[in-house]
Amino acid sequence: MPELRYNRLNDTWVIISKERAKRPHDYPLKTEDKKKENKENCPFEPGNEHMTPPEVYAIREPESEPNSPNWRVRIIPNKFPALRPDQTFYKTSEAIYDKIGGFGYHEVVIDTPDHEKHINNFDLEDFILMFTAYRDRMKQIYEDKNIYYVQVFKNHGREAGKSLYHSHSQLIAIPRLPKRISTQIKQARKYYIERERCLLCDEVKYELEEGVRIIHDNDFFTVYSPFASALPFEFRVIPKEHSHDFTDISDDMIYSLSEAVKTAVSKLSKLLKNPPFNMMLHTSPPIREIPSDPNYFYQIDKIFHWYFEFFPRMAIHAGFELGTEYFINPTPPEEAAKYLREV
Repeated sequence: MPELRYNRLNDTWVIISKERAKRPHDYPLKTEDKKKENKENCPFEPGNEHMTPPEVYAIREPESEPNSPNWRVRIIPNKFPALRPDQTFYKTSEAIYDKIGGFGYHEVVIDTPDHEKHINNFDLEDFILMFTAYRDRMKQIYEDKNIYYVQVFKNHGREAGKSLYHSHSQLIAIPRLPKRISTQIKQARKYYIERERCLLCDEVKYELEEGVRIIHDNDFFTVYSPFASALPFEFRVIPKEHSHDFTDISDDMIYSLSEAVKTAVSKLSKLLKNPPFNMMLHTSPPIREIPSDPNYFYQIDKIFHWYFEFFPRMAIHAGFELGTEYFINPTPPEEAAKYLREV
């Protein structure tokens, strides 16, 4: 029988449609067009650094010069940015309509120099360097006090929004808190006030005890399909111990995170033949002044718990989902976790 499940963290409901449950082979297989772009014309290829804006961060071989080859990870401003750091920061309104100047940062993380390498076949060192670059660049951007949140994300596959063949991630830094993070802070605070515990700490503990939605875990991280998964084969990678801010992650923890993500992505790729997916980081924002609520960040270190979220793009959202924001998931998370666990 179908059932509605409540996503407490996001304050949303999803429909788990058990009666039309889909197995992995029921989904259409989609593959990347490898002829879309050759190496010679790729702006992310080593040797083509002149084709991109100057780098703002890089992990390089010793003594190599900025904006030259011999890099391992390279971060550059997006050539066609959604937001710009040189844009005037202002707030204004026209009647009932509010506007903020298009200030912010939009950057590309070229997470490997290898044109043919993608996240589904990254080795452990590739993940370590990518996550290290995320952490370090986020810290640098947060020095700008007008930035309230940095969203890190990776689009894998054209159907997930990837525009260039060469593997890359993106950072978009915005001068406002996004609604989803604000909702999660509100929900996490409500839970903490009621029970004096972190919501996601309790969720991780329960999932480990139950085991039915666990995909993989190691000493420091757990991978599981959320109870109220909105999408088929959705999964979350989260620290077992409480941690609110990804930018505080140690090098040892990055190693453990890399092992967990590599294992989970490899399982997903093998099971569903390298499907398109989105990877997103959800972490506590930096403490900023909120005039309308001076206590907004009170105990943020106790209530928030960071994690990475993976959304395989196996289903198309139609009128019902767009009209109601109730998502229909035809693969129960218990079954999705079992398939992934057994790969």
